[in-house]
Amino acid sequence: MSEKHYGNVIVNEIKDFQRLRHIHWRAPTVMGAGFLGGVVLMTSHHAIYQSLSGEPADNALLQLWAIRAGTALAFLSKLCLAIGTGVAYDQWMWVNLHSKPHEIGSLDSMFAILGNAFEFLAVRIWWRRPVLTFLAAMTWLLPISAIITPGTLSVQPVLVSQNGTLIVPQRPFTTDSNAFCGVISDGNTTTYASMATGLSNPTFATVLSNSVLPLESSSTNLTFKLQFFGPAVTCNMSSSEEFSWAKRAILEYETMTDTRVFYYGWAPQPGWGPDVNGSFFASTDLQIGNNRLDFVSKDAARVFIYLNTTGVDETGNRIPGFDGKAEAQMITCALYNASYDAHFAVKSTGAQFITAFPRFENWMPALSTMEGTLEDPRVRQQMNMQAVMESFVMMVNGPITYSNDISFPTINSVYGLAMNKALFPAQPGLNQTALTLRQAKQNEMLFQNITLSMRYSVVSGSVGDDQTVAAAVRQRFESQFVYEPRTLLIAYGLGAFFALICVLLGVHALLHNGASYTNSFSTIVRVTRDPALSRLIAEEGDLQGAEPVPKHIRRAELRLGRSAKSLSPSYASSWI
Repeated sequence: MSEKHYGNVIVNEIKDFQRLRHIHWRAPTVMGAGFLGGVVLMTSHHAIYQSLSGEPADNALLQLWAIRAGTALAFLSKLCLAIGTGVAYDQWMWVNLHSKPHEIGSLDSMFAILGNAFEFLAVRIWWRRPVLTFLAAMTWLLPISAIITPGTLSVQPVLVSQNGTLIVPQRPFTTDSNAFCGVISDGNTTTYASMATGLSNPTFATVLSNSVLPLESSSTNLTFKLQFFGPAVTCNMSSSEEFSWAKRAILEYETMTDTRVFYYGWAPQPGWGPDVNGSFFASTDLQIGNNRLDFVSKDAARVFIYLNTTGVDETGNRIPGFDGKAEAQMITCALYNASYDAHFAVKSTGAQFITAFPRFENWMPALSTMEGTLEDPRVRQQMNMQAVMESFVMMVNGPITYSNDISFPTINSVYGLAMNKALFPAQPGLNQTALTLRQAKQNEMLFQNITLSMRYSVVSGSVGDDQTVAAAVRQRFESQFVYEPRTLLIAYGLGAFFALICVLLGVHALLHNGASYTNSFSTIVRVTRDPALSRLIAEEGDLQGAEPVPKHIRRAELRLGRSAKSLSPSYASSWI
């Protein structure tokens, strides 16, 4: 039995081999080579675009040829895949032709579909042949990838960063003596007179803009950091003891003048203490800001700000008819020596973003005299820093008072609040505590902005005469090739995936048919020579082959290949 079975296997293998002898090498080769060629071209397309990605695109000719190369590769890869799927379609079409009879009209559509997409309108024909429809549709749809993939490479302006160093002009606190006015007496003692007039310019300009004044402009975007020591103030709620002194004296002052104090800023002067009275705040020197530095305190130089914003709107005007209870509070701002970490972002458009983070080192008193001359760096540093404090106090000191008689005008002698409403200590929706804390933060930021403006900014058209070197990142826009590989890989991946399915279907059709076919005229001639067909096309007009196809011919059924074996030669075509 085993030998007989073995003999049957040999016989079947021989028959299978003989059945496949009509498969010509050209069909499987074209399908395989077309698919592999398409994949290789797709890979080349990706490799070329990948090599260009991020490269400068400042050469117009290079841009043109990059797009041309991508378009050519997209077209050729589509062409290769379409050739392979077209051959696969031919093989599967003959699977259908061998299987059953077909109307001649259906045969017309099946043979013409790869060259005429309008044949898809014959829905009745294609609905019954889903695999053939899929192969034809894929052959037509593969070119979509050739539309998408060339556009995955574009030329865009890209922000390019370059590390380097930058020379930054500055006005150092330790060497510059132009921020203050001093008088040398006794040959080795320096007396502080006042802040220099030149310091008024950055101070007033900073208050008006409520920001750090601009640095020198740049043709490119610059980012850099600087560290330096300089003055800073810390502002907090005043102690209850000092607040009680001020509150009692200001109430006495309000009674003396028949006014209500909305705001009062002052630096401690002789007379300030537990016994202070209303006459202290009525002093002309205090009100017009002649005394702008605290030479009284032995630790940190201070400025006090008394606030009573109850019944006042955000513009500083009294709210009509308000009779609520006054809730006064007080801020103390103290001078410190601080180390700054400043970050500068200078844009080519002119915009600048400057932030700083001070770390308070030690408090600083204001000294009216110091041992040493103007040549002493220690003297210059101390007096420069207290000059910045004086410029800050000049902006925030003085009163804002409202007469109890509403017909009388408001008195406002505070520089900062008169020039910039953004600094005004009134805000709707906030209680007195929140308003006071907000004002404290605003004062700290104002002092910091004055410090940075005085040190680095262009003031009256000039920069500092000293220089420092900073590590900088220079950014500029450069035209570069920008590649989107994900889009290309998805488009090509889908095309290759469906093309592979088509090729596998073509291979299956080859094995099923046992032969390879084309839709060439010679193939059609070889399978359609038959007496019955000759009788069908007997009239002279039909023999011309002109359009349209006569109805009796179009509706005639034709059996081709193996499906015609069992029929008589009178009614079917020859089998090859």
